[in-house]
Amino acid sequence: MGRVRDPVARVAAALWAGGLWAIGYAVAPVLFLYLPVATAGGIASWLFGLWQGLGLLFGAIVFLAVRHRPRPWPMLAGIAWALDAVFEFIFLPLMVSLKGPGFGPLSPQWHLFLILHGVAAACYLVEGVLLLAVVASGL
Repeated sequence: MGRVRDPVARVAAALWAGGLWAIGYAVAPVLFLYLPVATAGGIASWLFGLWQGLGLLFGAIVFLAVRHRPRPWPMLAGIAWALDAVFEFIFLPLMVSLKGPGFGPLSPQWHLFLILHGVAAACYLVEGVLLLAVVASGL
């Protein structure tokens, strides 16, 4: 990768990782601490969708920058990018589709929502750790 593209990829990796960690582990918990659950969940869902969408762009930039590098960087960046896509296009839409009038602990969709939420949270954490490794590598 040329000299011009490497700084862009480093910035993209830092933004991707920083936003992911900030929203998932700082903003979302604060929302649930201070707002009603339904309001916090709606805002958090919107923020996750927005950031995962931007993550697809940042992931493309990072993956293109590291694709010719020695392993494991292309693989790690590719896995993080794929997890971002799975979160954006599978988990978020499924979880949003389960919510409706009367959604809550007594609704029939609640158990499935909790399972999806747990799996999505695990994927989100793995993506975040992979991104920390990519950022720490300096590309």
